[in-house]
Amino acid sequence: MPHFRPLMLLANRLSSIQSILAFERWEGYHHFEDEKGIGRVAILATCLGIHLGANIVLFLLFKLIQMGLIIIPPPETTSSTTIQSLLHFFLSIDSNALQMALQWTVYSIFLCLFHLGEYFSTCIFNPLVTTSDSFMINQSKAYTAAALVSWVEFSIRIIFFPRNNSQQMFYVGIFLVIIGQTCRTLAMVTCGESFNHYIQRDKKDNHELVTKGIYSILRHPSYFGFYYWSIGTQMLLSNYVSTVVYALAAWKFFHYRIPFEERTLRHHFGSAYDEYSSKTIVGIPFL
Repeated sequence: MPHFRPLMLLANRLSSIQSILAFERWEGYHHFEDEKGIGRVAILATCLGIHLGANIVLFLLFKLIQMGLIIIPPPETTSSTTIQSLLHFFLSIDSNALQMALQWTVYSIFLCLFHLGEYFSTCIFNPLVTTSDSFMINQSKAYTAAALVSWVEFSIRIIFFPRNNSQQMFYVGIFLVIIGQTCRTLAMVTCGESFNHYIQRDKKDNHELVTKGIYSILRHPSYFGFYYWSIGTQMLLSNYVSTVVYALAAWKFFHYRIPFEERTLRHHFGSAYDEYSSKTIVGIPFL
């Protein structure tokens, strides 16, 4: 079994990360004991807010440097600071490193906006089911593993292959992320109290078949949005491998989830759902 030891170590590390995200080490603290605890919400919102703000500042800084509007004094001068020295070191690696750093800040901004948007959309339009899980940060081990893999790929590229970067791919990624985020948010707003992050096996009194707005075109706009958003995040990083992996992994997930949800909806709404589905599309290839 020595050949599997590295995989076992990685699996254990991943489990440790998941336990942190699930607040499993906060037992005994009232506001952290379950997903409805206000402490969990406060910590997650604060971390996301700080990360979002920091990356907005870094984006503006990198963009101004890229445009030649900020000149950093040489690090050898007596007035140089640690931050200036670090920026000089980073920018001296390769001329493309600045563009890749900018792409990382854009990725981080969109990532924070996605998770904050998930929570606030749920909080505003379906407050009865809002919990710390509504941030959708601790979705699954697969989601966490996919994020870590994409970060490793980007780190390897920016250190060893900074010239292997595509600005065209970056712009396409931004387009997909915006389209995906817009569709998902519209789905949550349109559904209102009928929207839930989890498939509802039992029909609630306020659960209705939504066929208006974006649902008049796409019958699973939140899935459509997340599918293209996830691919877009990797394209704007110019992560070639992760773009393919994300596309295949997301497709496989929805390949099982969408048919299961549609069987549930047919059970809830009968022929009304059959008529509705005949007039709409999924929007994800081959689904």
